[in-house]
Amino acid sequence: MEIKNPVFPLGLNIKIINGRPAPLLCEPYQVSDFIKINFQVKQNNSQECADLYRKGLSLRDIGKELNISKTTVRNYLIKAGAELSPKNPSPADVSRWRTRKTKIPPPFGYCYFQGRLVENPFEYDVLLKIHRQWKQGRDANEITRYLNANMLKPRKAKAWHNKAVKKIVARFESKQVVIKGEI
Repeated sequence: MEIKNPVFPLGLNIKIINGRPAPLLCEPYQVSDFIKINFQVKQNNSQECADLYRKGLSLRDIGKELNISKTTVRNYLIKAGAELSPKNPSPADVSRWRTRKTKIPPPFGYCYFQGRLVENPFEYDVLLKIHRQWKQGRDANEITRYLNANMLKPRKAKAWHNKAVKKIVARFESKQVVIKGEI
């Protein structure tokens, strides 16, 4: 039984089976116009990869630039005869890379601003209190209890831990962190 149902859009003819609308079936395949897409593959990808690699881009960066995989970039570079960097880099290479891209957080009490290490306005006061307690001869356990009792917050944790305070005190002792006017 076919009826026109006002509930369905465009007045489609819906078959009703056992009081429920039957699922719509697609009409038979019809020939229609298709959009023709031409993929133009660059023939000089290997040379372009080699040029970008010589400029200092990594395989991953070249892949993102040319919208190809890292393995394809490596294959293109080998095909172009470019000398790939060794898998085990020298310590000089590693230190050079680390100065460019670093994700190391700054020490407690400091932050990076425009590429320079400066005092963090939220943490530096707490660092001064830790320094004052350390100068008075208190150990890390006493300093931790003092910080938690006064509800002074660490950078990420909910409360201070003995290990974090020991690291800060070790920086004071090794002169990695020097408080102004202390020298």
